[in-house]
Amino acid sequence: MTKILGEFLPEAHMCRVEREINAIKEDNTKNYGKQIDAYQKTLADIDSRRKQLQALEENEATRKQETQQKRDKVHQSIRELQRNSRTSFQRYTEQFLTVDTIEKTIRNLYDDKKEAKESLAGYLVEKLQHEVEQIIKVNSDKLTPSIESFLGSYQEALLKLPNLDISIEIPFDAKGAFLGGLTGLTSIGALSAWAAALGNLGSYILVAKLVSLLSALGISIGGGTAAVISFIAAIGGPIVLGVGLVAALAFAVWGLFGESWQKRLAKQTVKYFEEQRVINKFTDGIEQFWQDTTKSFEKGANAVEGDWNKYIEHLREITSPTTASKDRIEEIIKILEAGKNFFGGIPWSNTKINLKYSIDSSKEY
Repeated sequence: MTKILGEFLPEAHMCRVEREINAIKEDNTKNYGKQIDAYQKTLADIDSRRKQLQALEENEATRKQETQQKRDKVHQSIRELQRNSRTSFQRYTEQFLTVDTIEKTIRNLYDDKKEAKESLAGYLVEKLQHEVEQIIKVNSDKLTPSIESFLGSYQEALLKLPNLDISIEIPFDAKGAFLGGLTGLTSIGALSAWAAALGNLGSYILVAKLVSLLSALGISIGGGTAAVISFIAAIGGPIVLGVGLVAALAFAVWGLFGESWQKRLAKQTVKYFEEQRVINKFTDGIEQFWQDTTKSFEKGANAVEGDWNKYIEHLREITSPTTASKDRIEEIIKILEAGKNFFGGIPWSNTKINLKYSIDSSKEY
């Protein structure tokens, strides 16, 4: 343990820091390079870009209709997944929290009556929590395609310009705008699974604001499976310990005659769970989780639409038939080049600084 804490753990942290910083450098350098190229092409042929903008504006009514349909589809999916989560959990509890099932559990896990009385309630709640987390995770993953489809409608609008052989060069980052709309939220529900699937977020300017949010949700910035810590928050935090202790006190007054102690413990456990509304707490947590999903999606979607309107206005600015538009593009290119040089020139490297912790093995920690 001393070796792990003093040597391996600091090295592991440094490797992760190095990986993330290098990814941010690389992604942002590429991103700035693409934007510089796009503005240079616009500067070289403003007349064509102006025609593209006109076609884009003429298609705006159709774009809004298609986007709204896909936005409604996300809300429909959320409602269906919410209903599915609730139904799946109720079906599980109907089979799991029965006297016969719990009695079998007791006989399989405990030989000692005292240990069973003290540990059973906590074990059962832990099983319930694990099951609902799995249900939440599976259904959260199912929401991702409809979110991607909604965000993709903005990109499709740039590609479906009638009678034009080339697409608009200036990019619109729908995902970045959506993520920006989520900043400041304490829980984003099922959107945590979508965010985790994005992989490295270094290409987004908002990454610094998003790191703390995703970390709080148990999501690795490098990708991977989204945790459902937001669900745990929705039910008011871990309740295993509290239930276990109170249950132990309730069970302590039992007699020793009549039915087997396993059967009596099982009956009292079922009764206790009903009195304490344990299942209701989990069900309320599921409902809150999907309500958070709806609210956070709306906030993100509104942010995308707002940024899209700003994007259209920006295209008007840089394609106007005045010399001011060319000056504006040249100014933007200079700013982007400065950003590219900044990220490309960040002097970072893992110099293997000695970060070993001083651990005194003679002391208790």
